[in-house]
Amino acid sequence: MTAQDATAAAAGSERTVRTTLQWAALLVLFLLGVIELLGGAGGLVGSSQAAPGPGRSSVEDLARRIGCTADITTDAADLRQGMCTSGGEEIWIATFPTERARDAWTSEAKAYGGSYLVGEGWVVVLSDTTADLLHGLLGGVIVSGVDHTGSHSHTGSG
Repeated sequence: MTAQDATAAAAGSERTVRTTLQWAALLVLFLLGVIELLGGAGGLVGSSQAAPGPGRSSVEDLARRIGCTADITTDAADLRQGMCTSGGEEIWIATFPTERARDAWTSEAKAYGGSYLVGEGWVVVLSDTTADLLHGLLGGVIVSGVDHTGSHSHTGSG
């Protein structure tokens, strides 16, 4: 075997290994895609639109109680949210699988200001014009976020 033959054989062997690795990578990606298609959020095997637990309302139920039809914008395992319009106001509604998930979301949202109507497994973002109406329709507790208006009052000396 000549040096040229040895180089050609090595190059051919390297190409074979590279091709095998490329096919293996494609096969892994394909299998991951099939797994996601069948079992992932919104997959064919299980529905990501889990039924709310006992006593919990869905985004659609809350929207119906408000008097509007929700357009679902997020349908994930840890958060389901939708928007609807009532009386010219856009209303944002979210449901959570656990109180812990709802509380974590509400804690983070408070930093952005605004007001939130918080119920068992759900949150509705409030505006000044919808606060009393939605609180009367849905119940829950009104939670206020951080005030970003700049109209803080300062009392005391200093």
